[in-house]
Amino acid sequence: MSGTLKMARQPIVNLANNTIGYEFFYRDDEGGRDFTDPRFATSSVLVNILNQVGMDKSIGDAKAFINISGDILLTDILYNLPKDRFVFELSADIHMGKKEVANLAQLHQRGYVSALDNTRFDANYMGNFGPILPYISYVKFDTVQTDIESLQENISLFDGKILIAQKIEFQEVFDAYKEMGFQYFQGYFIAEIYTIEQNRLDPKHLGVVRLFNMLQSEYQIEDISKEFELHNELTLQLLQYVKSIEKFDLSGHPSIKEIINRVGTEKLKQWLMLIIYSRSSKNIDSAKSHYSIMIQNRIDTMLGILTKLKIELSDKLREKARLVALLSLLDNVFDVEIEKTLKAFDLDYDVEGALIGREGLLGDLLSIAITIEEGNFATMQELLGKLDLHVEDIEDILNKSLDSIKE
Repeated sequence: MSGTLKMARQPIVNLANNTIGYEFFYRDDEGGRDFTDPRFATSSVLVNILNQVGMDKSIGDAKAFINISGDILLTDILYNLPKDRFVFELSADIHMGKKEVANLAQLHQRGYVSALDNTRFDANYMGNFGPILPYISYVKFDTVQTDIESLQENISLFDGKILIAQKIEFQEVFDAYKEMGFQYFQGYFIAEIYTIEQNRLDPKHLGVVRLFNMLQSEYQIEDISKEFELHNELTLQLLQYVKSIEKFDLSGHPSIKEIINRVGTEKLKQWLMLIIYSRSSKNIDSAKSHYSIMIQNRIDTMLGILTKLKIELSDKLREKARLVALLSLLDNVFDVEIEKTLKAFDLDYDVEGALIGREGLLGDLLSIAITIEEGNFATMQELLGKLDLHVEDIEDILNKSLDSIKE
């Protein structure tokens, strides 16, 4: 599956009209908003934010307010999210049984933040959600559905919580909720819902499941990293995910294997389960996308040239070349500025130099791969001559790459 993903968001602002967060909404690839499985919708939004669009573009410095269902609350995947960047909005139709309450308490204990969505104050609602109020930071009210006089009488039930008025459409409604002490506001009076569009690149479903099963069976990191080498789309999503959630010092160990080792098996399992829930992996018989072919060609070209050179090769040099190829493609596929990529990873000088200035051997390999993609054969020949190689060497490499893509 490839093409364009769509995801909607609406700003939440404070009294100074500064955006403090965005509520995100599910959209299918055609822009439709219908879904039958809330877990699928939530997982799809999270995969888009973390793995495809990236947090820099989708959230910036604000927080992401994500609608979650009861079954998502009972999984471990929420622990895979940076706790300072996400707010979990609890749907009003969630039944807060003992397991749900216990899981929410555990999330709260670990520093995660939650909100009540479409809050009410009738007996049934308060009977269900009253026990979890100690674990709630934000309380959202739908101004269209809420009787403002009843709200004034019952607002003390939510003392100490940050109050958000949503579906604000008129100045008078904004003023009334501001007068009652609401701090944050959301609605068409503030800003319309905006749809983000982004290239999408999805991994093979069987590859995702196989890696999850390998992690369940406690395979060694060496075996896991070799399996990742067979799934370039998934590896590129992993790089985008890692760039979104934390900063890694990879100086001295610049490789996909080291990134996998740093993320750890538990987080990787949760991350893969999120992709499985989102149904964003493609069937084995799906045609390879333009970007899938580009990724395979760039990696095959750079690694193929290395084998042609009359130098002593090490696993470390091959790993660096693969990492350079993949990091350079974040820009092409996900429209990520290379400078932002470098801020997320502390890399060896030769890796960073190759990505920024096309410096050194790794820079030459990347430059040759790019000239082939662009059809700039004069420059390609010049670069090959610098490495004492010829066009025939490249033809051999590209033919092998084409064979691997057909498989």
